[in-house]
Amino acid sequence: MRTIILLTLFSIIVSPAFAQKYISWEAENFDAVNGTKFEVFEVPSDQPGNADEGVDDYTVAEASGGAFIGSPNGATNDGGDWVKYEFSVAGDDWHFWGRVIAPSIADNSMYWAIDVADGDVASTNNATMNIWDFFEVESLRVGYTTDWVWFRLNTRDGPFKGTELVQHGDDPVPVKLSDGDHTLHIAHREDGTYIDKIFATTDVEFNPNETDPQTAVEPQNKLTTTWGALRGGF
Repeated sequence: MRTIILLTLFSIIVSPAFAQKYISWEAENFDAVNGTKFEVFEVPSDQPGNADEGVDDYTVAEASGGAFIGSPNGATNDGGDWVKYEFSVAGDDWHFWGRVIAPSIADNSMYWAIDVADGDVASTNNATMNIWDFFEVESLRVGYTTDWVWFRLNTRDGPFKGTELVQHGDDPVPVKLSDGDHTLHIAHREDGTYIDKIFATTDVEFNPNETDPQTAVEPQNKLTTTWGALRGGF
């Protein structure tokens, strides 16, 4: 009987259905890159502010994994540059978050797309590409900061058939993903915007600003990842 129990527990631990409660990766650990605007910075990192927006020069003293990506003020906006992340999940409704620094209205957005070809990634807002805004909602602009803040993935007007992903609200819209492999592209939009870590969960209630997602560890689909998910109670 003891052997059967152990085998049953092991089968639960390695089951993809249990393994895919959340995924997480460091922003600097991208699988491909296009262009030069996304730089990798190691902490501590001195960054130029934005005098036009009243942001003084500042130092990023901490980052998950000791590094983050983005482009400093003065690098200019847009440009078509991107980074790509490859990941695998069990099919479900997924809620993505990014740990970002967005210190002003001129330094608070990126583009993103899921499951598109490299050649279709561009710095534009269309049926393929989305704008990921940080503090863009008028009521949130008092919160501009040079500290890291987790923001839910959102879009202004597509490609969700007119349904806006809610940045802060009672009914956030998930990204529906099928079983298997996927890609996330993040394309450059505004210099002075930085991203440290990306996190996704099937738990609509989970907010990494309230609970640090320490249990979301890499690599994906490994025993440590699954056991962390089980212990985390997601």
